[in-house]
Amino acid sequence: MSNIHKYKYIVAEDEHLIRQNLIKKIDYLSIPLELVGEASNGKDAIFLVKEHYPSLVITDIQMPQSDGLELLKYIHDNHPHIKTMILSGFNDFSYAQSALKYGAKDFLLKPIKLEELNTALQNILILLDSENKEISSFSIDPHSLKPEKLSKLMETYLRSNYSSTISLNKISNQFGFTTEYLSKLFKKYIGETPIKYITKIRINEAKLLLINQPDLEVQKVGELVGYKDAFYFSRVFKSNVGVYPSDYRIKNLMTR
Repeated sequence: MSNIHKYKYIVAEDEHLIRQNLIKKIDYLSIPLELVGEASNGKDAIFLVKEHYPSLVITDIQMPQSDGLELLKYIHDNHPHIKTMILSGFNDFSYAQSALKYGAKDFLLKPIKLEELNTALQNILILLDSENKEISSFSIDPHSLKPEKLSKLMETYLRSNYSSTISLNKISNQFGFTTEYLSKLFKKYIGETPIKYITKIRINEAKLLLINQPDLEVQKVGELVGYKDAFYFSRVFKSNVGVYPSDYRIKNLMTR
């Protein structure tokens, strides 16, 4: 039993008693989840995500300063492999729609029932255990999409395939448009170039691996996030973070 891997999780809930009750319920279930942080608002939760790089974030919808949807959006945009679960005291379908838009894996109504919580967490644990990063393909014709929808499809493609060797030429061939057109479209609707976008995803995922998998070689971390050349990975990481991957790992592990 001691060899069972435990996944880190964070709870964001502004009501202290509800937050503590949820944590007690999760402890009672005796499932491989390790609490690494609690927050009473979305802003503090984002700080905890950056500090601990958890595998799961459980958050209330309505919180002061920064709500659960803002937290979901941050995770969706920066850490695609962090799973999220929403809690709400309101049976409002619009909340669920918004949560699903940002990748939430489940939506539970308060008061939280132990059986429903257990089912939701077990499903997430299955996802975490069996995560597959194979290249996905799309069954729709990109040429049939309007420009904004095409840019969203491209964003989904990059998020799904960041760990593979991706170039603008490869993306161009996949979608059937010129690299210039796709870059211009992506920048207009997403707000940054495809290269900057995928670099951000890769670096954020590399941070997660460096912290959560301390025995994983830096070279392997680079490979898992799409950099087959270890020296290039180190240069890109330092350019974006300010330190080399090995130094980043040492610094963060020492502060724990």
